[in-house]
Order: sequence, then structure tokens, then C-alpha cells
Amino acid sequence: MIANCLLEQTSFVAPLEAVGDAAFQNSELSDSEALRRILEGNHIAAVYQPIVSLADGQVFGYEALSRIVTEELQMNIEQMFRTADRTHRSWELERLCRMKALVGASGLAASQKLFLNVNPNIIHDERFMGGFTKFFVAQFGLDFQDVVFEINERTAVIDNRAFLNSISHYKKQQYGIAIDDVGAGYSGLNSLASVKPDFIKLDMHLIRDIDKDELKQLLCKAMVDFSKSAGMKVVAEGIETEEELAVVIRLQVDLGQGYFLGVPKKTIEDVDPEKAAMVSRYHEKKYIERHRSSIYPIIGHLAKPGRNFAPSQKTEEVYETITNDPSIREFVVLEGDKVVGFITRTALNEKLGGRFGFALNSRRPIRELVDTSFLTADFKMTVDQVSRLAMQRSFECLYNPIVVERDGQYFGMVTVKDLLSTCTKIEVDIAVHSSPLTGLPGNLLIEQEIVTRLFGNDPYCITYYDIDNFKAYNDAYGFQNGDLMLKMLAGALIECATKNEFIGHIGGDDFIVIGDYSDGENYCQSVIDAFSSQVISLYRDEDIANGFVVSKNRNGVTENFPLATLSIAGASSRHNKYANVDEFSKDIAKLKKICKQQLGHFFEIQ
Repeated sequence: MIANCLLEQTSFVAPLEAVGDAAFQNSELSDSEALRRILEGNHIAAVYQPIVSLADGQVFGYEALSRIVTEELQMNIEQMFRTADRTHRSWELERLCRMKALVGASGLAASQKLFLNVNPNIIHDERFMGGFTKFFVAQFGLDFQDVVFEINERTAVIDNRAFLNSISHYKKQQYGIAIDDVGAGYSGLNSLASVKPDFIKLDMHLIRDIDKDELKQLLCKAMVDFSKSAGMKVVAEGIETEEELAVVIRLQVDLGQGYFLGVPKKTIEDVDPEKAAMVSRYHEKKYIERHRSSIYPIIGHLAKPGRNFAPSQKTEEVYETITNDPSIREFVVLEGDKVVGFITRTALNEKLGGRFGFALNSRRPIRELVDTSFLTADFKMTVDQVSRLAMQRSFECLYNPIVVERDGQYFGMVTVKDLLSTCTKIEVDIAVHSSPLTGLPGNLLIEQEIVTRLFGNDPYCITYYDIDNFKAYNDAYGFQNGDLMLKMLAGALIECATKNEFIGHIGGDDFIVIGDYSDGENYCQSVIDAFSSQVISLYRDEDIANGFVVSKNRNGVTENFPLATLSIAGASSRHNKYANVDEFSKDIAKLKKICKQQLGHFFEIQ
């Protein structure tokens, strides 16, 4: 950070920046005297910590952080700024920190941001507004839009009106505004509402151990949802483990910062390639699961932790627990992370009921009473797969919940009610998102399938089908006959499919086929053969004899158009590895244009 320069990795000072106790090592110096020597000797240096895009692992920008570089004057950074406030030397300290940060920021790549911490009580100072914006930025070759002022939420604002006016002033000049340490200060959402920042930086204490704390995850997700609606980007500060990184990516946080991604350094340096690749992998995994789960959710997304007991617990203890908690309808017995038994409340009551049930069973370990035969599903199984297995059970256990395991360990349970409700939703969604003319999956389902194939590890071949001269036929023969041609192509695509290909109808005369193989040439030729032999039946004899249809072009001029043929453009995993969907879309659009320029039936797969 710069300006306020409160360092990230502790409440105020990062481990790299921790340069002494709260007091000076030279106890004979007063706070004000030490500050004077720091200012007069320019004893401040800047370090830079990367802020990383959690979509691709590339550096989005750097936060400039300050350190005191003279050993005899080492002091707590927070204490230094408090002393500057108390002795009315804040502007001098801010100016020194800012200058040092800008000097070292010359290594910024184009469009990378430089985040500078600013005391909100200085930001509207005339010297700041004039000296910094008109001199420093231009001097160091930076664009206004690449500088982001970070305002620490923990700092009270003395003159709120002047502060907000200055924020408005900087926004008009295209500077970015970030609220730092959101979730740690007293101002809370008031700061966000009044400042309307471009970036929200979540306090590191919210991110710490977020992988182990569901409440923190809920809070983080709420901030992400809020920020997306408000047009802001969220930065997760203080990421220190791979597990924390994985969770914030899953929660769709935009940017990440912390020692795991990169420590503050004296020079502008790129993020470790291995860490960048890790971010990309987690993002792809999240992207695939998020898209597939809306139509084809995996069972793990429905699972809830449920209640569990140890095998050795006495049955009477378990019975007392579930009696005092009516919400426990069923539970599992865990030995380590493995499920060794399952039982419902009703079944346990039956075992303890009757004249001697309680006396015979209450002192026995609960493991001896539970059912060891139960339906288990892997976390990644789809709900339709699990639903079919659940419905094949015997009547007496038909409505028992399903135990879900992940990597061989207990993950949670799914009730039959939730399972059937989700299956119903799937059927409705498929009906809604399918073509009413051909019955084939529509754009939403197509997009999800493409994403799954592009970012998966299995081979794929994606082919796009377009009918040449379809508009001319439609105009000459009418929409009803045009629909017949579309249905004919859909039938040919289905007829030629022998390897469980996914077939979709994008709209109009555009179709798509996705196979789980990299060689699709034989399939394309089969479709061309089937379509060309059938489509002739849709033309009048005179048009067949002429070899063309008389119709008007897009400019209303009468013209002779050839009979309908197919142009097929494809991409496969043999030669391609796409980083994102946009890259794939550009390649396939370029190839489609080339294919459309060829005469007659034509296909090409790259």
C-alpha cells in the first residue's frame, strides 16, 4: 500500500513489513522526533504486492506498501501515521510515501492498476488534489484510469461532505476508488453506499480459514452478489492457502491478494506461473460446475451435512439427542470419515419401542442398531443417475435419504423430496430451453455442453451445421416447407449419431453436434450423404432440373440460387486447447465464414 500504507498481513502490518515493536528500538527518540527524521531523510521505501485476477491467474494490478528503511528509526507503521496525524504532518508523510511508490511503479504493464492507500482526511486537501493529480501521475507516465485510491474503512472521516466531494472529483477524472478492509471497520455498508467505489476489498480476517467456516462463505457470497448488482469488483485480501483460494474462486470473487499468490517485493514482478495455472484450473472447474448445475446438477450440490454419531456412542444417548431435536429425521454413524451405518428416526423408535425394546437396546452401541445397507452416491453423480438408483430400491427403504460421499469420505445426505424436486425442475428447464420445432436442446443447454467439453480433459469434436441458400428456399417455398427442411436436417443429425453425440438446435438453420471424440470427419460425411439424398424431395421437378431456385436476394433483386447444401465448420481437441469460450467462438466463426464461401457441400475440422 501507499499513503496510509497499512500493511496487509496483520491487523495493520504485514510480516514482511513488521520492522520492530510498537515503540522505536531507540527508546530515547520521541515519536515526533522519529517522524521528523523519517521525513527529512526520506527513509521510506515502497514494495509491491500483486492483485491477481481469479479468472485466469494474471496480474490485475499491484498494491503499493510502505516500509521504514532505516534500522535505528524502525517503528510500527500504524504508529507512524498516527503520529503524523497528531503532529499535523500527514500531508508530508502521504506525499513521501506516494512519491516512493510511483518511482518504483514504472514497471507496470499497460492497463495494470496501481492501488494507493490514501487517508480520507487528506484526499480533499488542496495540495493533494493539485500536487498529486496534476504533477505526480503525469511525471511518472501513468494514466489516471490506472490509479486506484484505496480508502481504509477503519479511518474515521472528519469532514464527510468535503470527503465525498473530493471522491466525486476524482471519479470524474477516471481514477478508481476502492474501499479497503470491508468487514472490519465501523462504517460498514455506509461507506459503500456513500462512496460507490469501483472495488471492494474484503478484510483479510473474513478470508482467513474461509474454507472451514460456512458463515464466512455466506458473508463473502453476499458481498459478491451485492457487488455484481452494483457494478463493483471484489478483492479478497489475505489469501494464504490453496484451500482459501479455491473457496473464493468458487464464490466468484473477482480478484485475489495475499502471500499465497505473491509477497510484497521491491520491484514489480509477475505472479508465479504455477500459481497462475492453479487459479486457471480452479476457475475452469468452478465454471464447468456452475454451468452444468443449472440444468444437470450434480448430487453433491444438493447434499446437506446432516447429523452424525460415533459408532461407540450408547443408543440411549443418541435417542435423547434426537428426542430433544425434532429436526433430526435421520442420521449416519461415522468411523473417521467413513459411513458405517444409517438409520431413520422412525426405525430407531421401532427398535426401542415395545415392551422390552428400550431395556434390550438402550445400552448397546448405536453401531449395532443401524442399517449397514444404504444407497451411497458419489459427489459428482448427476441427479438423474441417482434418481434412477433411488427408485430401484425396495419399497420399505424407497424414501430413505441418499448418503453422498466425496473422494471416499462422507459429505452429506440428500432427501428424496429434494431429489425429486430437482428432477422436476430439470425436466421443466429442458422443455423450456429446447427448440419447439425440432425438440433439440437450445442455446442455454448448448452453451453448457460446450463449456464442459472445452474445459474438460476428455477428447471432443464440436461441429456447426449451416444450410446454404436456406433463405432463398424459405422465400420461394414458404415457411412451412422451410420448417420441413430444418426438421429433415435434425433427423439426419440424429440418424447418423452412433456414439451418444450431443445434438443441439442453435436457431434458424444453425445446428451443432458435440462428440466425445476428436475425429468427426466420418460423422460429417454421413450427415452430408443423408441430407443430400433426402432434401431433393422438398423441391419441385423444374427446380431440380434447373439446379437452382428463383428468389430475391437480401436487396430485393431477383436471382438464381443453388439448391440447399451444407457448410460444416468444426473444432476438435486434436489441435486446440482454448483458454476461454471467446477464443473458441472467434476461431469457429472465422472457419464458418471460410466454409460458407465454398461451393456445394463442404466441411472442415481444425
